Amino acid sequence: MAVKYKWLSKRLEALIQKNIQEGINKLPSEQELGEKYQLSRQTVRMALKSLEEKGLIEKRRGSGSYITGRSPKSQENQIGILISNDQDYIYPGVLRDIQNTLSDGGFSTTVFCTGNLFSQEREILQSLLGKTFRGLIVEGCKSALPNPNLDLYRRLIKKGCEILFLYNHYPELSDCLFVKDDNYSGSALLVEHLAAQGHTRIGGIFKFDDLQGPERCQGFLETLRDLGLPFSDSQVCWYGSQELNKLKKWRNTSFLNEMVQEFLSSCTAIVCYNDILAYHLVEVLMQSGYRLPKDMAIAAFDNTYLSNSDILTITTLSHLPHEMGTRAAQAMLKKLKGLPVHSQEVRWNLNRKESTGGG
Repeated sequence: MAVKYKWLSKRLEALIQKNIQEGINKLPSEQELGEKYQLSRQTVRMALKSLEEKGLIEKRRGSGSYITGRSPKSQENQIGILISNDQDYIYPGVLRDIQNTLSDGGFSTTVFCTGNLFSQEREILQSLLGKTFRGLIVEGCKSALPNPNLDLYRRLIKKGCEILFLYNHYPELSDCLFVKDDNYSGSALLVEHLAAQGHTRIGGIFKFDDLQGPERCQGFLETLRDLGLPFSDSQVCWYGSQELNKLKKWRNTSFLNEMVQEFLSSCTAIVCYNDILAYHLVEVLMQSGYRLPKDMAIAAFDNTYLSNSDILTITTLSHLPHEMGTRAAQAMLKKLKGLPVHSQEVRWNLNRKESTGGG
């Protein structure tokens, strides 16, 4: 019997891999396995118990044996998380949600910080080629620009590493899943809210080198058009990662001062790419003599601590608590188990605060 159950266990390990590839998350019943391999129910149960002890399946009473997606080698049950920053803004909470969900699924995680730099991303990916990660959850670097590291992602995929993008994605890697913001409808929510407050001259400031920026701008412009509101090129301003780094490190707001003075002075409301930008824009406007929100309404994305400043709380968009990180981790787990899973765009919710006359 010992030889037979070990023999069956090996066959079932191969069947698990085949089922994952075919999108089947369950093994045949004990009776079906016994009939197929001409073995006793006791031998089948011993083989299934062996797979369960290795973490390859989980048995559900009255339901059957389900594939976990894990490897029998515990050191291989790792998921890498590539993210631009693990210490500030939205990232610590999102990371906790990803790690907790993956841990519940039997996977450990390692976090790598890219700093939103292609060079750092490449160094990390090269190191991962020599390791055994089952999957990577990736916030792409400067995802609106051409990326020089697609070759390394393709090599990892060829090795069997599942790639899932968070917040953005690289369009060239079209077979990879993503979980990202629904940026078009988010901008629509903000513009419609501002229009309902009586604003007809609405400006926007967006980040040009991350995919979220062009998408949020597209939703912004299309909503102005659909509402019949006037717009011109001068109403849309752009900044990039270099300006953001100077803003964070040295509070260099020169680019915001220029935007306000040269392009946005005719506006009565501004949609900002995120809370970081909105927080510093409030400072610039107040220093320039604006009375907020009377002279200028501000609205943004992300609903972070920066939107709850003592100076002025900022109308902003949010997701449900724990939604983004949990969804991304759950999608990765489903992919590893062979369950059907699709890319997702997560819708936003509007939080009215002082900066648009609410709160």
